[in-house]
Amino acid sequence: MNGLYEHAFPRQTAVSILHFRPVKKRSALLGFCLMAVLALFWNAPKAQAAEPSSLAGKKLSVMGDSISTFTGQQPSDYNIFYPESGEITLVEQTWWHQVLTKTGMTLCTNASSSNTNMTGNSLAMDGSAPGCSTRRVMDLRGADGSAPDVIIIYMGINDFSRSRTPGTFQAPGIRTEGEISVFSEAYEIMIQKIKVLYPNAAVYCCTLPPRCCFVEGDSGLAVNEIGVQVTAYNDQIRAIAQAYGVHVIDLFHLSGINWANLDLFLSDGIHPNVAGATLIANCVTNALYQN
Repeated sequence: MNGLYEHAFPRQTAVSILHFRPVKKRSALLGFCLMAVLALFWNAPKAQAAEPSSLAGKKLSVMGDSISTFTGQQPSDYNIFYPESGEITLVEQTWWHQVLTKTGMTLCTNASSSNTNMTGNSLAMDGSAPGCSTRRVMDLRGADGSAPDVIIIYMGINDFSRSRTPGTFQAPGIRTEGEISVFSEAYEIMIQKIKVLYPNAAVYCCTLPPRCCFVEGDSGLAVNEIGVQVTAYNDQIRAIAQAYGVHVIDLFHLSGINWANLDLFLSDGIHPNVAGATLIANCVTNALYQN
């Protein structure tokens, strides 16, 4: 398997009017002005009909955890969070389905499984396999075998919660399959596999928004049991994405979800409610169109 990875008027001045012109001349002048305005309007560029979305019809696959699940949308042995838990009760309310609606894309597959990390056994083949596993990457392909045009990766919050070492990615390297305990190594393995199996797909990696747990740090961000904030994991996501030429969707800075408003947008400090999912969907959609 190692061979798989080598690789923006002028101001009017007041004028004293000493004499009134005859009404007839004023009428003619007004008529002339009206005709001029009409001519300008007629010759101005006409508003074009809105063009179809540049993403319409493209196939989207999602790699995620519980935040991206919904019953009946994942492989049968995957772990599901919504709608049985949380405050999202309709699939149309999930962030990824809102993205489909906004862009006109179709779902290729949703390879999101609740309670999963990016780290773990990369050789695991069950529904709880980590994001770095071949099983999860293979599941990004559609049920008919079709490859996705766009892949969105939104994983890692469980690695933060479980205090997995974020790592210090420096440069692409050869990784060994097996039990991967360092977040950056696991994330890189996943990206390597995706690049090999889906070379024509546009890949987007989401940074992680703040979440509520553990003790409050100096900046107001939660820190985990090893004293690390979620920003440390986001640093690795950005570095790996840049090294492998994939896009970053900065949910941490641009979604509108922050430490001060977690109660408004997350149902339990972790999982988005409908309003939170909408913020995420808007951020993702904006990023897709910018790229």
